[in-house]
Amino acid sequence: MRLRPIALPAALAALALGGLAAPAQAAPEDGLPDIGVLIPEQIAVIAGKTKTVRAEVVNVGPRTVKDAVVDFPYIDPALKLSLPATCEATSCRIGDLAPNGRKTLSITVAITGDKLVSDFDITIGGYTSNVSVVRSAGGVDLELEPIGDLKLNRGQSKALPITVHNTGSEPVDSIGLLVLGEPGLSAFGDYRNCLPLDEVDEEVDQPGVLCKFDEEFTPGSTFQVPAASPIKVGLDKDAGGPYTYVGAVLAVGVNDADAALLARKKSGKTLSLDAVSKASGIADGDAPDDINAEDNIAEFGVAAGKSAADSTAIGATITGAGGERKTFEVGVRNLGPTTVIPVSEDFEWFASARVSIPAGLKLTEVDEFCMPDTGDGDFMKPGIVDGQNYICVPDLGLGVGRTSKFTFTGTLTGDKSEAGSVVVDGGVQDGNAKNDKAAITVALTDEGGEGGGLPVTGAPAGWVALGGALLLLAGGAAAFLFRRRRIVTTL
Repeated sequence: MRLRPIALPAALAALALGGLAAPAQAAPEDGLPDIGVLIPEQIAVIAGKTKTVRAEVVNVGPRTVKDAVVDFPYIDPALKLSLPATCEATSCRIGDLAPNGRKTLSITVAITGDKLVSDFDITIGGYTSNVSVVRSAGGVDLELEPIGDLKLNRGQSKALPITVHNTGSEPVDSIGLLVLGEPGLSAFGDYRNCLPLDEVDEEVDQPGVLCKFDEEFTPGSTFQVPAASPIKVGLDKDAGGPYTYVGAVLAVGVNDADAALLARKKSGKTLSLDAVSKASGIADGDAPDDINAEDNIAEFGVAAGKSAADSTAIGATITGAGGERKTFEVGVRNLGPTTVIPVSEDFEWFASARVSIPAGLKLTEVDEFCMPDTGDGDFMKPGIVDGQNYICVPDLGLGVGRTSKFTFTGTLTGDKSEAGSVVVDGGVQDGNAKNDKAAITVALTDEGGEGGGLPVTGAPAGWVALGGALLLLAGGAAAFLFRRRRIVTTL
């Protein structure tokens, strides 16, 4: 019996690294703490069994939250919640939670009544979210043990402690373990039944490795990746900081195409899982999807200390006569020696370039990663023409020696004008302010000519999805949020 295959792009989408789950409530009033709870919005419990879920309390704000308390104001009479021993009957005192701090509560859920669907409420910081509990007749329910944050220096790697449980009522005879992370991390699994993600799908630009295991995972069994033949994660030598890079392990189905790729790799040792405990005597049959997919994911962080990354501005010279339509590019280049961090640890800063267009050019098109600069901190829709000043977002995690380009198009008015500029904000990594500004000039001619600056090559390649970038800009970048998870927070 196999888990239903999950195509690799879908699995990658499930791990929304740098992305967000939708907030459960509307934006809160100012002054309330930036604290929330990560918990599945739906839990399946097999009849006659219990299900333990993890509720992770996170502080995504820049300030310490004092005396945090998680409350359970409503619990359906058809349910029984068993909270940690340190909690009271319907509340758990978390205490003080530092910026980027987190604490996990293990909650055991049992169905005591006859209802098909029950629910309970969970509240923190004045906001309440409802969690549905569904009675299940049975099915596959794989769980990955949590993986703590790893301590690594740049250039080092470490084995991942990967443990898989089958807490369901159906056996599984083939699973895939997908290890992946943000750029800045690397995954290592040089085994016959493992492949780097770029060999599984050449369009995937994500560090990671996929391993396939054809073994029987019976209900009640527990398996581990052996310490003697581990899957490792490393922090790249040029990883920028200060920043905590996010990685994760996912238990997924392996589709036929991915299995065929893995089968063609004939060399190397075959990685197998060690059985810690194993049940037997379970009849085979058709298996449904995993009934609790959220705990198929174990995320972890790798913190990198402060490093230097010299961001330099690249301007342009626009040459031509009045009335001519011109397309030009400006940009940001990272001179190294490490990558530019995507966002600050407190989410108050992100890499940006402020672009001021000379008055002698009437804009008609703006790069899709540039937004009108209102000057008041609000972010408008990107890619629209509105004035001469714009905030542009370069590649998140811009690599050493890499350039992000922003394309603008307009018509020369024929009037002389002061030069515009590109001003980059490289944050705490950029200690060289001398190259943070570059000019955008208009050189009028009688006969026209070609624009200077960077060559026009179209939209920059390899950029993060626009929606994710804008969510980061809006200050709502709560890391480690995954698909179908709901956060009760002040994002």
